[in-house]
Parts: sequence; structure tokens; C-alpha cells
Amino acid sequence: MKLAIAALLVASAAAFAPMAPVVTRTTSLGYSVKLISEEHGIDATIECAADSFIVDAAEEAGIDLPYSCRAGACSTCAGKVVSGSVDQSEQTFLDDDQMGNGFVLTCVAYPTSDCTIEVHKEDDLF
Repeated sequence: MKLAIAALLVASAAAFAPMAPVVTRTTSLGYSVKLISEEHGIDATIECAADSFIVDAAEEAGIDLPYSCRAGACSTCAGKVVSGSVDQSEQTFLDDDQMGNGFVLTCVAYPTSDCTIEVHKEDDLF
């Protein structure tokens, strides 16, 4: 009988004991970004976090993309989105027509979905 009472007391105390928090780890870095340039021999897919600039993620993956200001104020890093979407709200160089035609400044663009971007497109802007 004493053993049964002790077991009940232990079970009751366990119900009020703090539980360890559940930790969820994500394995994905964000989005897959395919970078292509036939002229420059680039055909690579990189992982890019939603809070990382595309040019930075490319650099970390060992892909050299052009850039100059890294502030979205010039056209050196221009690319063209073939599929998917990006957030380039920090840029100040491209006009609405250029953005409407898919042009993107990779130095200040975050992926918002998996996407494909033609890089080295500065000459096509003008």
C-alpha cells in the first residue's frame, strides 16, 4: 500500500515539473536561386536565405558576380529574373519599366521564392 501511495505522489509531481522546450531546427537555408550567363559560363544553383542578398550568397558559394556600390545605386550587378520573385525594395537605380521587364540589382535583392536569374545583364539595361 505504501508503494502505491509513493507511486501516485511521484506521478503527481511529474505532471507539474517543467518540460524541456521543443526545439525545431530547419535544414533549409531559404530559397534555391539559379544563376545563369551563357556568355560568362555560369550555370549554378545556390541556396540563399530570405534575409541574404543574392550577390552575397553567390560570393559565399564561390561564384563571382559583378558589383560596384553594393547599395542598389548603380547598374553593375544588374540581372534579369527569368522565373520566381525577389524583393529589391532597397534599390534606387532601376525605374518601374526596367523592374517590370524583370531587371534586378542582385546586390540589394532578396529572394522571395525559388528563382532563376540571368546575371551580367548591365548592357541590356540601356
